[in-house]
Amino acid sequence: MRSPVRRGTALLLAASFPLSLGPAVWAAPAQQVPAAPAPVPTIPVQPAQAPASPAMNDPTPSAGLPPGQPCGASAARFENGKAFKMVVARAGQVQTTNPLRPLTPEVNEVLLVVIAGKVATAYGPDFTALRRGSAPAAIEAMLGGPIKWQPTLPTLPDSMTIVSEEGAPLAQLTFRACETPPVVKAPPKAEARKKVPAKRAPPKAAAEKTPPGFSMPQGAIAE
Repeated sequence: MRSPVRRGTALLLAASFPLSLGPAVWAAPAQQVPAAPAPVPTIPVQPAQAPASPAMNDPTPSAGLPPGQPCGASAARFENGKAFKMVVARAGQVQTTNPLRPLTPEVNEVLLVVIAGKVATAYGPDFTALRRGSAPAAIEAMLGGPIKWQPTLPTLPDSMTIVSEEGAPLAQLTFRACETPPVVKAPPKAEARKKVPAKRAPPKAAAEKTPPGFSMPQGAIAE
């Protein structure tokens, strides 16, 4: 027979630990809800820019069109680096027909230029063989056709060559800039000369006429 002391101890332990250990031990572990991740600070990213082309960073002019052209209503200055300057004020063409080649018109470039303050022309089949000419009217008479001037200066080549009448190169000119058309002094008008009446020679005395058939002997008229 158990003693009353042991029975009381067992009851005391049962009262102190109710059946709370059973479910806690046999129950499946509760699933933990994962904590929300901390917000990651966003850094604004600028869109990538395309690399600048070398032509934009290169201050030198391109090998294509010269800078500043076409000059339009302005004039184009060409130089050769040896104190020779030619200013192009107008540009045009003369088209003529060759009887041997009627389907292919001949075209000559004509420039109205100012050299050393004087108006002149430069003409030729192209800009690599320009000859220096005189007044536009003389060029028209020589080439056999009218000059069709353009309203403004077109895009001219970056270099021109002036040649002699034989075709030998004289000067290589390079485009420099557009500028205001130079003021050309008009040549002084020649004053009309007054006509001086020509002096008439005094009338000669009528020679004494000898009647026909009559000969005057020598020494008949005393001297």
